[in-house]
Amino acid sequence: MSLTLVTLDNAHEIIPKFIADNNIIIGSYEDTMNVILKMISEKYFFNMDKNILRGCLEDLTYMYSPRDDVNKDRVVAMLEPSDDEDDDDDDSDGGDMGGMGNMMEMMMKQMGGAGLEEMMKNERPNTPSPKEECDNCPENGCEDCPVKEEVKEDVVEDVE
Repeated sequence: MSLTLVTLDNAHEIIPKFIADNNIIIGSYEDTMNVILKMISEKYFFNMDKNILRGCLEDLTYMYSPRDDVNKDRVVAMLEPSDDEDDDDDDSDGGDMGGMGNMMEMMMKQMGGAGLEEMMKNERPNTPSPKEECDNCPENGCEDCPVKEEVKEDVVEDVE
């Protein structure tokens, strides 16, 4: 089976050529989506991020039908800064944690909403809690217990 590869480098040539060769009229975004479905069924392989492809299709739709306000609104919506981008700028300019807050938020989402305690437990799964250390200590909870001090240092490092 022979595939025609469509990439970011050639999409601007291949998609319009396909539209012209097949005499397809583009009036809406749905028409452009149908072109892509037809292309895939005819062995065109789209090797690009689908969000980028979506942006390209919105641009193409507007190029083919610029008088349609819906098509214009789609492109304008993609170009306008979102509220999330404004928040990101605020955090990086003067927030206490800079970009670290965004990274922590992203990590938490990837963990499926697990809490900080769960993350710390996964970080050091074989480290018993300070109470367990003292219970196992030969001197049972003495103030100078070397194992207890080691656990305290780990906790202080994690907080920093």
